[in-house]
Amino acid sequence: MTEGRPVPARSGSDGGARGVTAGMNTLRERLIAGAIWLFALVAVAMFRLVDATLDLRVFGYDHLGGLLRAGRPVLIVVWHGRGLLPVFFLQGLPLVVYSSQARQGRIPALSRYVRQLTLASLQHLGYHVLDAARFSSESRGVIRLLQYLERGQGGMIAADGPGGPVFRAKPGAAYVAKKTGVALVPVGAAIRDAIALDSWDRFEIPQVFTKAALAIGEPLEVPQDVDEAGLERLSRRLETLLNDLTAQAELEAFARPIEPRTA
Repeated sequence: MTEGRPVPARSGSDGGARGVTAGMNTLRERLIAGAIWLFALVAVAMFRLVDATLDLRVFGYDHLGGLLRAGRPVLIVVWHGRGLLPVFFLQGLPLVVYSSQARQGRIPALSRYVRQLTLASLQHLGYHVLDAARFSSESRGVIRLLQYLERGQGGMIAADGPGGPVFRAKPGAAYVAKKTGVALVPVGAAIRDAIALDSWDRFEIPQVFTKAALAIGEPLEVPQDVDEAGLERLSRRLETLLNDLTAQAELEAFARPIEPRTA
């Protein structure tokens, strides 16, 4: 009699089901990635149209232009929430943009897709994107960035990324400059009429036919023998420069005095 005997598990059937599920998940991720890539293409085209309507004023470009003419590698440093204007103005330069591991928002999946959309948009603009999420660790991503800069390629980084606090410079930019010898070039940006996203960085998107300004500062050099305390002091100096340049850009874009910025 066979009553009461346990029925053997169908391992082959279960394995097949798992394989189908994994295949469906892979297909879904590929479809989402393709949709993000196309949507980024459309978003870039729309932003190009908006960019063409801006009354943009640029101050201090000679600080950057002199370095480029001399063949000196540079690391452009911006505030995360003010990065859109510099990204469009500097497109065409051979820059690698480093994206650190992002802090997850209230909806992790949405945060991941927004991040992928941002990186795809940068690629459509001609930037070489180094996504730290594609490496086994953040340190491996930084090592790859150092390799690019040591070979003479320029870069761009957000001083307060990836998760803030907003308008507070982290030591990453100064550390990279110490290791590679690149010149740090701070860039402040301001837009008179902008859509500010409800995000940690208060990311700004310009409206059409508005005034905007970029203020490019003098390069900041980081000695290769600087210690940890020196890196912290240089980071605070970079923070001050970025805030001063941002205030200068705001004065030009708003054409009126503004309240002092607080970190």
